Amino acid sequence: MTEPIGAIRATEAPAATGPSRRDARRLRTLTTWLLYAGTAALMAGCAISTPSASLTRFDLGPPTMPAMSATANATNAANATNVTAPASDITAAGASRMSPLKVVVNAPSWLDADVIYYRMPASDGDQARVYANSRWLAPPSRLFGDRLRAALSVDRPVLAAGDPTAAPALRVELEEFAQYFDSTSASHGVVQVRATLFDGSKLLAQTTLRAQAPAASADAAGGARALAIASDAVQTQLIQWLAGRVPAAPATTRAPAQSRALPAASSASGATAPAR
Repeated sequence: MTEPIGAIRATEAPAATGPSRRDARRLRTLTTWLLYAGTAALMAGCAISTPSASLTRFDLGPPTMPAMSATANATNAANATNVTAPASDITAAGASRMSPLKVVVNAPSWLDADVIYYRMPASDGDQARVYANSRWLAPPSRLFGDRLRAALSVDRPVLAAGDPTAAPALRVELEEFAQYFDSTSASHGVVQVRATLFDGSKLLAQTTLRAQAPAASADAAGGARALAIASDAVQTQLIQWLAGRVPAAPATTRAPAQSRALPAASSASGATAPAR
């Protein structure tokens, strides 16, 4: 007598399904390990190929024009005829003509980074944008500040903000440092600063200076070069503005304890001096 078909299926079911479940568990385990291994390999690849590897870095390059006063130009011309004078003597003599000056350059938080900003025409929304694969070597405030100190040091000793020597202080706020596009193929660099001159806690003068220069190409390289030229133009304006405004150095070489640091940043209007 043969068994019903249903009975055969009932007795064979455990033998047939047992190995299948084990195989499924093994397959799931293998799949999980493969996923882990793939994720680890992907993360390792990302760590090796960092986005910074494709970045192009720019600085302001050498000065595009000598940012020095007429006095310095005349003195340098006279020194050029004396070929036997040591270079150190010429430098020391040039740097001692004017009183020392403490210099500090600041920038708002959005400019205190190494990104290169550009702005499209107003019709496309006049907001600052950044290049994806181009960066400055350092934040613009540092690049501009180093360049400004080098230019000022032609005429006078330039001191750090915390130097104990009693000296007037120049605070420069970098307000704009970006490439402006007039069209898809034409652009220019714009640099704007607000300069404030202090004698101790006394506000002596304040001004806003702005310059622009055309870019040779409508890209980050063209913008960086245009901003270098505009920076030098602003610094030339600044040196001319300082002429006759910086008071003579005091007889003493050491400042009182409360005057050793630069005064607090002035207000945007510049109407009042910082409190003593």
